[in-house]
Amino acid sequence: MSFRGPGNQQQVVESLHAGTIADVLDAHGVWGCLDPRITCASAGRGPIFGEAYTIAWAPVRKTADIKEAGPSTWTEVRDFLAPDVAEGSGKVYVAGAGPILETMALAGGLSCEALEGRGFEGMVLGGAIRDAHVIKRSGMPVFVSNFTPADTQGGYRVSETGGACTIGSVTVQTGDLIFGDETGVVVVPQAIAPTVIAQALEIEQVETGIVEQIRAGKPLHELVDEETGRI
Repeated sequence: MSFRGPGNQQQVVESLHAGTIADVLDAHGVWGCLDPRITCASAGRGPIFGEAYTIAWAPVRKTADIKEAGPSTWTEVRDFLAPDVAEGSGKVYVAGAGPILETMALAGGLSCEALEGRGFEGMVLGGAIRDAHVIKRSGMPVFVSNFTPADTQGGYRVSETGGACTIGSVTVQTGDLIFGDETGVVVVPQAIAPTVIAQALEIEQVETGIVEQIRAGKPLHELVDEETGRI
């Protein structure tokens, strides 16, 4: 996703913070903050920024015929690798299974390597990942809840790709803007993303001025009272 305005996209991203974007989303009546358990686990710390490409996972349940094989073979899960996305530049891989899934991994080291190789900006998982020895060295930002050796195959299946997924209380649509830093991850609906980012950049400028005045000895409560409306 690109933006009109001063500076290049990298400069824009480096000027933003998750908390500022969350404040702007609040003003739009949108809750976009992902569960605080989801933090960056890789060497590439971010910020992470791009349009979501979603993978939805669902628990495997018994079929109508108790003798029928369950739907969690390779055929039912292979699409978690997003094989239809040949070029991941500008995209963030986002996978969710509803509630935060800490007991089974939604991805692992090989899939991380494959996605990074296709140019994805990063990964955000609504749960765990495997292969800490790979993930901790990855230069791609990888946001997850935790590590676990347990795999999803046998317990979960891929129910949809490129549509929507749910991570905790937040539904992420493919095309939504994902921003993550050391504070956390926020999801900005695609329809309001340009407006939200523009407003967040304006706030960042205001807060830079506030910091300068605080360092010069101005009390924060007076700054809020007099002009800024920010805290």
